[in-house]
Order: sequence, then structure tokens, then C-alpha cells
Amino acid sequence: MSVHHLTIDDTTTWFQAGDRNVFIGGVLDLATSAALRIRFSRYGRGAAHEWIVTADEALIVTKGVLTVRSEAGTQTAAAGEVVSLTKGTRVVFRGEEDGTEAVVVSYMTWYDAQRAEDPLDGEDVRPLRGATRLAPSLGLPLRKEA
Repeated sequence: MSVHHLTIDDTTTWFQAGDRNVFIGGVLDLATSAALRIRFSRYGRGAAHEWIVTADEALIVTKGVLTVRSEAGTQTAAAGEVVSLTKGTRVVFRGEEDGTEAVVVSYMTWYDAQRAEDPLDGEDVRPLRGATRLAPSLGLPLRKEA
């Protein structure tokens, strides 16, 4: 058993979604936990990216306002609010304010964790080493906006 205290500053590598003002960084992943993933994310105003949810997730907005659009409709969450996402759902995340931040928590079954690929290995995602206080949501695969 262990206890982890994690902050956005614990993320050492951020991934940028293409050339958009969207950044994603994992602080707890399958390398450090058998099934739990925790990622921080940050969006600029109007910055968006597409994602297919790879595990049931809870997205907690900690700063600003984030809109999540899917076939089921559009949800807009402000700081202190949570959006629940179901595995397999195609979504588009969009920051409504500069500096919007969110925490994404997902729990994978043992079976899914054994088969999981790192969603940040997409071809349209690039690592940024040494970036501090930069981060947004998750994505698989991330595609360039038209």
C-alpha cells in the first residue's frame, strides 16, 4: 500500500495536441499503478482536441471552463464540476477560457490494463520536456483541427 500526493507540478513531460494550445501530462499511469491513471490538462481559450475515451473516466475541472461535446450532446463544466465519460465515447474537448485546467482520473480493469497502449503515443502528439504549469486533457488519436 502507498499514498501519493500529486500536483500539476509533478508532471515532468507534457504532450501537446498538434500545434494547438492543448497540453496533457500524466502523473500516475500504468507504469506506477496497475489500473489507475491520473492526467492533468490545460487548454487555451478556444483550443480543442478530439478523443476516444479509452476507459471510464471522471474529468474534474479545477480552473476555468471546459466544454465536452459528443453524440449525446454538449456538457460545459466550470471549476469544481465533474464530467463522467464512458469508454468508447468519441468526444471533443474545448477550453472556454485561457488557462482552463482539468484532472482526468480513469480506472482500468486488469484485463484492459494489460492490453492498453499509451494514448499519448498518437502521431499528432509531441512531448515537451521541462514545461511547467502547462496541461490539458487526454486524446486518442488526436487529429489536427480543420
